Amino acid sequence: MARGRRFDMTDWLARYLLGPASVAHPRRAGRRANEAEQERESALRSEFVRVRDASGRVYLVDRATAEATGATPLDDDAH
Repeated sequence: MARGRRFDMTDWLARYLLGPASVAHPRRAGRRANEAEQERESALRSEFVRVRDASGRVYLVDRATAEATGATPLDDDAH
């Protein structure tokens, strides 16, 4: 019975924690973002900012809320 439980845990880890397998070579460069994706990214960066709460958790809030609450935005490279 213990053997079956180990398999179930391994199956769960593989399916839900690790996600699907990648078939690409790990050192291959990814594709470049197209124009629509770049526009969406710049719009998101202009509307939202990353902040850190007292426990150290990093999350996104809209800029107006961050300014209203006095939250200190994080650098984009710091996440």
